[in-house]
Amino acid sequence: MHRHPWTLALVGLLAAAVPAASQTASGIRSAPFYPGESMEYAVGYGGLPAGSLEIGIDKLDTLVGRPAYHIVFRAQSNRAISYLYDIASFEESWFDAREFYSLRYRRESTENDKTRTKEYVFDQQRQVRIEPDGDVSPASPRAVDQVAMFYYVRLLPLEPGARFVLRNQADPDDNPLTIEVLKKERIRVPAGSFDAFVLDLDVKTDGGLFKKGGENRIWVTTDPRHVPVKISSKVGIGSFEAELVDYARGAPVTSVR
Repeated sequence: MHRHPWTLALVGLLAAAVPAASQTASGIRSAPFYPGESMEYAVGYGGLPAGSLEIGIDKLDTLVGRPAYHIVFRAQSNRAISYLYDIASFEESWFDAREFYSLRYRRESTENDKTRTKEYVFDQQRQVRIEPDGDVSPASPRAVDQVAMFYYVRLLPLEPGARFVLRNQADPDDNPLTIEVLKKERIRVPAGSFDAFVLDLDVKTDGGLFKKGGENRIWVTTDPRHVPVKISSKVGIGSFEAELVDYARGAPVTSVR
């Protein structure tokens, strides 16, 4: 998958209810995404080209003895936007491939030459997040971090009229997030034309891309993979859009360590 720049990290997307697939020991085989899957988006802000975003499953890893999808997220503003605001983000998530909750999360971001790092591991039994220095903060039951949530939402039984009140964001203060499937429609993006479900997101906080009180939408394909093909957020006079440019499906897992 080619590397391109962009603006405004796509984070804090979602939060979730437990899907049926996560109830089974063979959940890894029922997921609609595979190691090697990658998605590349062209990003615009206020109608102007702003950069690019990439997200994908690098591999099936093992963490604390559990199989985990190693998810990698990259975002960076392009040269024109960088004159106004320069941002680059690299994020990693280790997403339990059987239970579909987070095991570890790491983010390194650079904004106008200032680099910040954020990292923690999840103790799902104690419902806490633990930072490298030992600091402990609360986590929601079956917590899912902001990058893994991009995949988690694809496990939900989506259909027009469905509504989900989701309460397992990593930070309990961000709960709940409500997702409503508004309709099905045909949409065209650089990667092609797709039948898609239009998801409306009602968020409680302003901590990520989606803003409280804004018009927050995701278009996902109607096939079982539920690939996000377009993402948008409109608040006041500002608007953000990310459209799928390239997609690689990856390969199914044939064995689990």
